[in-house]
Formats: sequence, structure tokens, C-alpha cells
Amino acid sequence: MIHELREYRALPGRAEDLHRRFADDTLALFAEFGLQVEGFWHEAGNRARIVYLLAFPDLEAADAHWARFQADPRWRALKARTESDGPLISEIRSTFLITPAYARS
Repeated sequence: MIHELREYRALPGRAEDLHRRFADDTLALFAEFGLQVEGFWHEAGNRARIVYLLAFPDLEAADAHWARFQADPRWRALKARTESDGPLISEIRSTFLITPAYARS
């Protein structure tokens, strides 16, 4: 099992639009695609920084899930609709995390 830590930074004035997109549509699409969300947060006092954690069996599965998601016409339409007034995100960071053998239960 690996985890992917994803961090999004909303553009100034677009944080609530990004939160709304996750809440209203994106998380449901994640579930349909089998993307396993382990946790979802925003920074205390800074709603423009969203962080979430996903679980995957391995890196190949993560790559396959994201490729399918990015190619999905529903995601493309949602992204286009929610960004009709311009982009929502200034930066996305992704880090894959692997538990070392000494820390496994």
C-alpha cells in the first residue's frame, strides 16, 4: 500500500469555488473511479490550501487511476464549467509516501 499526499493552492479569490467543486462533484467522481480518499483537510486559517491523502495498492495503480480520471469526459466538462471565469488553482503538489518496514504493524 502507498499513499499520495496532494496539496492544492487556490488562486486568490477562488478558494471557495475550489472547495465547492470538491464538495459538489469531484469527491463523488473520485468514489466512482475507486480513488480511496483517506483524509481531506484545509489549512487552519487558510482555506486556499487544500490537502488530501489517497491510498493505492502501488504506483502503477495510482498512475492508472489518475489517467482514467483525467480522460473522463465528465471530469473534463466539470473542470471546464467551473473554470469558465478562469482557473481555480495556482499549484498542485503530489508526493507518494511509502511506509518503511520498521513502521509497519
